[in-house]
Amino acid sequence: MIDTCAAIEQIVNAYGLSPYQIEQVSGRLYKVNDGQNTYALKQSKLTEHTVQGWEQVYHQAYAYDLSAILPVYLTVHSQLYVKTEDFYYYLTPWIIDKNPSFERAVTNIYEVLGNVHARTKQSISIDTEPIIQEFKRYQKHCAECQNELLSYVELFERNRFMSPFELQVCTHYHVLVKVLAELNHHIERLKDELEHEQKWNYSLLHGNPDLSHFVHAHNAFLINWEKAVYDNAVFDLSAMLQRQAQYYGRQSEQLAELFTIYKNKNPLTVIEQYLLSIYLMDPSDYIARINQYMTNAGQQPMVKHVQLLQRAFRRLEFGLRWTELTEHDGTENESQD
Repeated sequence: MIDTCAAIEQIVNAYGLSPYQIEQVSGRLYKVNDGQNTYALKQSKLTEHTVQGWEQVYHQAYAYDLSAILPVYLTVHSQLYVKTEDFYYYLTPWIIDKNPSFERAVTNIYEVLGNVHARTKQSISIDTEPIIQEFKRYQKHCAECQNELLSYVELFERNRFMSPFELQVCTHYHVLVKVLAELNHHIERLKDELEHEQKWNYSLLHGNPDLSHFVHAHNAFLINWEKAVYDNAVFDLSAMLQRQAQYYGRQSEQLAELFTIYKNKNPLTVIEQYLLSIYLMDPSDYIARINQYMTNAGQQPMVKHVQLLQRAFRRLEFGLRWTELTEHDGTENESQD
């Protein structure tokens, strides 16, 4: 990895800049000042297979006037990056985050994602029968998860002294039953909708919309587009919501309460609304945590097993609460474009 100031200075020179101060902020991020302006130089994880998709993001940002995508400077040779020893570097403005309140931050995030998803949205006709069959298989998988979960609970309850992890699973069980019932209900409704709809929406997705990838200044910016893809907006939304949901409390409810802000920018179809709820209630990670405990309980500290299971549970509990707070509002009843 290139980490010397001389090497970084050479990279910055490719942008026509003469830095007088270079500060390494993290393993891949440098703060560069040329005496007039401050810049962020990022050593990306891009490869020759992903760099073209990343470049396309900035072509889309220009074409659709997506001002929330933090711009990347061009080199003196009009390139979006500098490649050195198989590493791709790119330069952006250095933005000082104003650390807004959680409510303000979520509002900004929904506005930014909604705007990007809406402006880049395209609809195509698809054969929905394979998708219906896939959800039938997933429905069967969820039923197997419920049986597996019940067998674990019965096994743990036979123990005279349950471990903290086992007690946790038994305590969670009644909530998991509700989650799985609601999940099955949503899958049934999704299959019904797919039988009457042959359109699918595609948008530019960030691919990794963690809250840490939003910078809040006079405007909100979304940074680090290295995993950008084109697919349905639900995949961006579910990834962001699931990450945040593991931090349980009033804040997670605000994510649902403020979701109207996103839908004002990019209304979801009935299918997308069901699909989002299904992703948020997916039990696979929770069951995987139990299986991991059963196969290598002694190879990882008990407290780690408990922490990981609790995070998985919080995401499921959030998914259940999400369906209660967002189901059947006005935008859900909109038809596909």
